[in-house]
Amino acid sequence: MNPAIVVIPTTGAPELECAIQSVLDQTVPTDVLVIFDGPAFARPLVLPDDARVHTLVLPFNTGGARTSRIPASQRGHWYGARVMCAAGYLVNNDYAIMLDQDNWLRPDHVASCIAALESRPAAPYEMVYALRAVHRKDGSFVCRDDCESLGPRDGVSGCLIDTSCYFFRTDFLMKASHFWLWGWGGDSRFLVRLVQAHGMDCFTGTGRYTVHYRLGGNEGSAPEAFFVQGNARMRALHGATVPMPWAVE
Repeated sequence: MNPAIVVIPTTGAPELECAIQSVLDQTVPTDVLVIFDGPAFARPLVLPDDARVHTLVLPFNTGGARTSRIPASQRGHWYGARVMCAAGYLVNNDYAIMLDQDNWLRPDHVASCIAALESRPAAPYEMVYALRAVHRKDGSFVCRDDCESLGPRDGVSGCLIDTSCYFFRTDFLMKASHFWLWGWGGDSRFLVRLVQAHGMDCFTGTGRYTVHYRLGGNEGSAPEAFFVQGNARMRALHGATVPMPWAVE
């Protein structure tokens, strides 16, 4: 068992292998747990066998249902939320990450997250977050995200950490994973609820753009113009300095 594991809730998207391969290509050996959200979505992985890859097929789909606690408007918009609620309890590794099935990681993602997480031994952080780069559906690069997923700093949509950008100590994830109990927009709600419960001193950012975010993941995904225009607005506010105030690269 390796120190970190990446959990990928999936409906078998064609980009799934890219996500898995990016985990296997990490500079720090990293495990991956692929959770198919129901038997209708399960399929063989078009990858060489690797002992670090584990698969789990749920007996029924959870992404299209809801509970009585959630408004009816969220029906059909759960995506991987209920899988993420359970993720911390399904793994034994010291560190855990959630990765959307159509995103992928830069090879130094896990190493840089561990370094940031362990950078304050006197009062250890419980989680860290990375920044992300934005790509079109075909994988071609658009821009860095300097306007939305910036952690507790206000972006053009308020405060947000993208689901794929979180990196947790597994013991802490078990305390906080129920905050994922929401559908579309759950990542912004997760951050708010986490800060309300645990404060802001329990986490920090890596300042590195080690998550590759692919546009067009679902019908609610922001278009390319959102990031191009949003970045321009943030540069107008903060100047054209490189790196930006939230980054180290």
